[in-house]
Amino acid sequence: MQQRHSTSRAMRAGATTRGPVAALTATVALGIAIFFSLYSFLPVTRPESPELSSLFLGTMMAFVMGVQVFAPVLVRKFTLRVVLGASVSLLGAGALATALSSELLGLLVGAVAGGAGFGILVVAGAQGVALLVPPESLGRALGLYGLITMAAAAVGAPAGVQLAVAFSPTAFGICALIVGVVGASLAFGVPIGIERKPEPVPATDADARDRVEGCERVISAPVHAVTPGVPWAVLVFLLLGVVMLSHGLTSLPALAAASVNPALLLFGVQAANAVGRWLGGELDGRIPASTTALTGAIAVVVGGTTGVLLAGTIPALSAAVLVGAGAGIIQTVTLHTTMQRMDAGRASVVWNLAVDGGLWAGGVLWGLALAYGLVPVSVLSLSALVVVTGALVAWAIRRRTV
Repeated sequence: MQQRHSTSRAMRAGATTRGPVAALTATVALGIAIFFSLYSFLPVTRPESPELSSLFLGTMMAFVMGVQVFAPVLVRKFTLRVVLGASVSLLGAGALATALSSELLGLLVGAVAGGAGFGILVVAGAQGVALLVPPESLGRALGLYGLITMAAAAVGAPAGVQLAVAFSPTAFGICALIVGVVGASLAFGVPIGIERKPEPVPATDADARDRVEGCERVISAPVHAVTPGVPWAVLVFLLLGVVMLSHGLTSLPALAAASVNPALLLFGVQAANAVGRWLGGELDGRIPASTTALTGAIAVVVGGTTGVLLAGTIPALSAAVLVGAGAGIIQTVTLHTTMQRMDAGRASVVWNLAVDGGLWAGGVLWGLALAYGLVPVSVLSLSALVVVTGALVAWAIRRRTV
């Protein structure tokens, strides 16, 4: 009888949170579609200026990372709904500014606005999933969240780039702003009170304070027994995987442009990344996390090396799919691993910093590698690092030392 009541309560809780989670996911998905269109915008539309692309992406990603530590504070102060709506609107405005600019100053303004909006959005989104979903369902929820948001990128990024190429950058910018406004309106589906800062326990209520502090010790003890702080090895592994993903979004389409439409390659990378994000969540609990991490590493390495060692349409498409899927698996398994070892807000911040650090490093690295003809050697060197780091992380997860 008690088990039936527990199941019933869990079902009611799931039904209660389904709408807010859907609204949150839709908002973040539209923002991610704008961002990845912006990420590939200059490398594809101005292939003759790889140094400019490198500077733009480096600036944008620096602001993405720079604002992320403030996201949990903003959520506590202004609520999840307000932060999601404001950040996706700022991202759309940044895309419009970039599309309308032909001079460096205007491009940098777009990079700052787009980077700041995206940085807040992705941290608040991942934190929001953890706040809305019960802990026992978090692994699968994160996988589904990753699938939907990256599926939006798979459709939105190639569509945005194709819009800029086939029509005009201005058309892309206007559409990006409209998508940002739509995303902000969808954020109203998130309850207004999510993650307001709780009232402090009154100093006179010593018993209540003791109970709260006792609960905090019970909750935090298993986490600190596994790791005394941030799981750095996991985050380095994630960063390297995302640098390879950045290759699939920037230098791979540029290298293979003679044989494959860049928009098609971008779709392949993003669609495979969405599937990889979902697959990483589905594998949670079915196979060891260490095996999942190794699977992602192998896929990324095989895809990366295939794309630079073999020429032609099939190798390029295969590389896009493998790099995207492998990076997606790595993203989900590292996010869940990090959230098991830290509270939701801090975990979301450090995980997103690693992802965006990879996108920043990749944006700079692949722009320079294209300019100086060093893409093949860079991919092969990075592949070696991914293999070594992935093996170390898998070993550490198995021993529960990260």
